[in-house]
Amino acid sequence: MKQLEEELDLRDLILILWKRRKLILGIFLAAVLAAAAVSFIIPPTYEVSTIIALGVFPDPTYTSQASAREILLSDELLLNVISALKLDVPREKFRGFKQTIKVEPVNDTNFLKISIQTTNRSEGRAIVEKMVELFKERSSASYQQYRQLLAGQLDAVRTRLSSVEADIKKTREVLSAIESTTGISPVEKDLRRSRTLEYLQSEESQRIELLDRYLALQKEINGLKDVQVIRGAREPVYPVKPNKKLNVALAGMLGLMVGVFMAFCLEYISRNPLKLED
Repeated sequence: MKQLEEELDLRDLILILWKRRKLILGIFLAAVLAAAAVSFIIPPTYEVSTIIALGVFPDPTYTSQASAREILLSDELLLNVISALKLDVPREKFRGFKQTIKVEPVNDTNFLKISIQTTNRSEGRAIVEKMVELFKERSSASYQQYRQLLAGQLDAVRTRLSSVEADIKKTREVLSAIESTTGISPVEKDLRRSRTLEYLQSEESQRIELLDRYLALQKEINGLKDVQVIRGAREPVYPVKPNKKLNVALAGMLGLMVGVFMAFCLEYISRNPLKLED
């Protein structure tokens, strides 16, 4: 391909663009109209999402973001969702269905965002809510099991504390009786008083330890939390795809670039016609 015989300056470039303005404008409009038509033909895709807070209790499976994500995206749970909602998802389309669902951690929290992209807003909301429901059933079972374990320990400590407090009351009554006892020597009275005080001190120490244990268990139980829905799923108003304005803008830019390129190509060909010997 031969070089242009004379270098084009800015004025020449502007003249070429003006000369081929109809071509450039035509390609630009064609690209914009095509993008707009395709954007309106493609069915809109909506994103339905919810945010949940994982439970706070000692279970690494349901309180870990990574483990919870694996459970929520597991084939078993998603197949249960499909079955419960009676969705029309053939086996060969299951992987595609799964790829529309995302489970992402929310930074610096124990929250998870569960979202799905779908053309059916009500169906998407039902899917997300069913996923949360099934996960919460599993998490709640583990949560209740641990809570009952702590409640049993708390009852045992409460019973033992009541027993110790009853013993302390009796011991104090015995101590009072020793003080009012007559007919024994002062040495014998001092010996009984000393033994009773030692026993009373031991019981008081047990009572303090049991109270500390009781308060610690009560605090731990009060701090337990099950899975909670922070933001419920809602049917969105606006779609996430296609982005009509962006598609039209990109198509317009591309059409403009193609039009300018075609204008310079045609100008080059007109100035350097192809000869037979070439």
